[in-house]
Amino acid sequence: MTLLRELRRLGACVLAPVALSAALLSACGGGTSQVEPFKPLRLIALGDENSVIVNDGSNDGFRYTINDRRGTAVGKCLNLPIFTQSMASYYGMAFAACNPTAAPPTAFVHAVVGARIDDPVSGLAAQIAGVAGLGATDMVSVMIGGNDIIALYEQVRDGSLSRAAALAEASARGRRAASIVSGLLTTGARAIVVTAPDFQSSPYAKAQGLIFAGAATLLSELGYALNGSLRTNVEPNDGRYWGLVPADDIVAAIAKVPNAFLASPSAVDVAACTTVSAKDCVLTDDVLTTTLVTGASTNTHLWADDRHLGPDAHSRIGQQVLARAVNNPF
Repeated sequence: MTLLRELRRLGACVLAPVALSAALLSACGGGTSQVEPFKPLRLIALGDENSVIVNDGSNDGFRYTINDRRGTAVGKCLNLPIFTQSMASYYGMAFAACNPTAAPPTAFVHAVVGARIDDPVSGLAAQIAGVAGLGATDMVSVMIGGNDIIALYEQVRDGSLSRAAALAEASARGRRAASIVSGLLTTGARAIVVTAPDFQSSPYAKAQGLIFAGAATLLSELGYALNGSLRTNVEPNDGRYWGLVPADDIVAAIAKVPNAFLASPSAVDVAACTTVSAKDCVLTDDVLTTTLVTGASTNTHLWADDRHLGPDAHSRIGQQVLARAVNNPF
């Protein structure tokens, strides 16, 4: 099955009403029909900067993607939501850093900018340790591994690690992430696990290709090794406890057939933003302060900066996250 056909199959799951037959739900990743949908009391976002909302001081924070700051209404952080915000909206929850109505927050970001799976301070285990009372009324999102992939690639590029050793370590890190998620599930919490993006088409890979032959291929292979281990080693392998969203496949499909997903003129290997970090990338009413490249809009580019996804990719990942939340018989 091609990536595009697989993505279209997953898209059908998003559009399928919850009331559809058990057979269809099983095809979308759930094992049985859902009698009473899981209604968490708290949402916990774990991982790296793809799940981070940086508070601007007025609970109208910035994300690591294009930030639409047009207009005068409060709550601009709700524009172009990242995938964790799509989850929060579905459950009627609010993150403290994006909370224009000042409602009591019930969604919490424990993800850390720059986090790697095994980092003793900011890694996945440390993030989970910082969550008080994790249990059966919690839904947890996990998206991590992108910074590991880039770090391992750079070790190969700089000669401190062989290609074979880097691929083995990527696979090992995926297994360790899966083991940590498995431990999380023993608390009774449910989880949505989102794989790291496929960086093969990224502006980062394109730039690295000028200084290291085969950079894009190696980045993709490292991602395949890490994500493959993560996908296949979470226990129990049971849709009642967790759901998988293959962000790497989604990104690869968009890169392969951009015109089927992005607005014209579509771009899959050029950053939409002129800023170094997507957190500082803004679309404003004042063209002089807008930090998008000429011709870019919120849905023309796959990537916001050299390694962080644009709003269109976040939207499609968010759709699949909701499909898992709705269709898996948690």
